[in-house]
Amino acid sequence: MDMLAVPEEYNLTQNYPNPFNPSTTISFSIPSEGFVQVNVYDITGRLITGLVNGNLSAGYHDVIWDGTDMFGSNVSAGLYIYSLQAEGVSLTRKMVLMK
Repeated sequence: MDMLAVPEEYNLTQNYPNPFNPSTTISFSIPSEGFVQVNVYDITGRLITGLVNGNLSAGYHDVIWDGTDMFGSNVSAGLYIYSLQAEGVSLTRKMVLMK
């Protein structure tokens, strides 16, 4: 019987590609089922968009950000922060959108 590997800890990997245009993939892993949020912020900490907001199963997950805000408008080139929040854990990384 094949067993799917379950990660031992929360992990947020560097987006790929980075720098990117027009879209990038954000990968993360969670060791147990639970409520997860993945958000994108500008460098001032203003929320740009939410990519994940719900319950996910334990395992490895990918989400694509298309460089738009929560209203579907293209955002400016620059540095952005993305975060994973789950079960009291908060992980962040930086990414660069080029035009």
